[in-house]
Amino acid sequence: MRMALSCLLLFTLFSTVAPIESLARRNALTPDQKEHLRTAQDIRVQTLALTEKGAADSGAIQHVISDRLHTIGLTVVDTSTKPHDVVLKVKCEERRSSVAMTTVGGDADQPGAPSRLWKGPTCQLTYSIDGQIGPWRQEVRTPFEDAWQAAKTQGHKDSGLYALGQLREVLRKHNFPLELLAEWKQAKRLAAILTSKDTHPATKRTILRLSKKVAGPTMLQALYRTMSDKDLAPHATRAMGFMGTAATPFLLDLLEDSDSVELKALAAQALGEIGAQSGDMSILLPLLAMMDSPTIDLQVQTEIVKAVGKIPDHQSEDPLQQLGVKAWTSRSNDPRMQDLREAIDWSLWQIHPSAHTED
Repeated sequence: MRMALSCLLLFTLFSTVAPIESLARRNALTPDQKEHLRTAQDIRVQTLALTEKGAADSGAIQHVISDRLHTIGLTVVDTSTKPHDVVLKVKCEERRSSVAMTTVGGDADQPGAPSRLWKGPTCQLTYSIDGQIGPWRQEVRTPFEDAWQAAKTQGHKDSGLYALGQLREVLRKHNFPLELLAEWKQAKRLAAILTSKDTHPATKRTILRLSKKVAGPTMLQALYRTMSDKDLAPHATRAMGFMGTAATPFLLDLLEDSDSVELKALAAQALGEIGAQSGDMSILLPLLAMMDSPTIDLQVQTEIVKAVGKIPDHQSEDPLQQLGVKAWTSRSNDPRMQDLREAIDWSLWQIHPSAHTED
């Protein structure tokens, strides 16, 4: 009876770890809370571990979470009596309890979003500020769903403890600390990690993927610095497409002067993204000027054509139609030529749905 009551109290304490989606969305953070998260430093961590037999010791999970937060420069506060900016709650279970979620939109479209079908070992991570649950939730899962069978295969008698141990190992490698920084819009901290010579390339690639969530001057400067790394330059170029018009001059120079076909093509993609989001017509004329250059690579040309289509304007119609005549009358068997033809048709359709190039 005492064990059941203890588990009930622990479950009640951590019931906010998997809030109902609609409730989380109604509790939108205030502008002051969002601003506070940008500089959050002191984090209180609350962990809960549950097996099919009941509550288990969560000390090892607490240690892993604290260590991961320390590595990104955050301070973990030990007790609730000490001042803290945010509470991070982590509930790990041998078998995931039912959680409410949406099928599309919001968290459902994000990496690490809860899976509707998964029933195996899981850690649910959420945070709260001023006692209010934030709109972020991450789900960490083991590679296996059946903890009992996995434990038996590995010669472990206690499936619950085995599952929790495997969840700890997943948490040691998971990107949740970086996801949190992106959620809290801590661009300065993410930029510092990205540009540090001690940061692992895989971590840098993750930050580049998340950079659109912290778009602004700080991250843009970090992306410029990252371009010196040839392995990361393609990822950084792609990320600039989410930095707004401030990235336009650099991308135009890259498109015109780079020796790399890959970077030229990615620069065109990024410019198209900026044009689509901002409606900045000043991007269009340079793209049109380069679109039919005699020495242009087909891959780059195709991406420029797509970018032009993302900034639809009638002044692009004639150049696209002229290029379309060349492309459709060409006898080239290069698969990239067909890609170009299709891109021209698509862009013309964006400008004028009845435009055709085949005739």
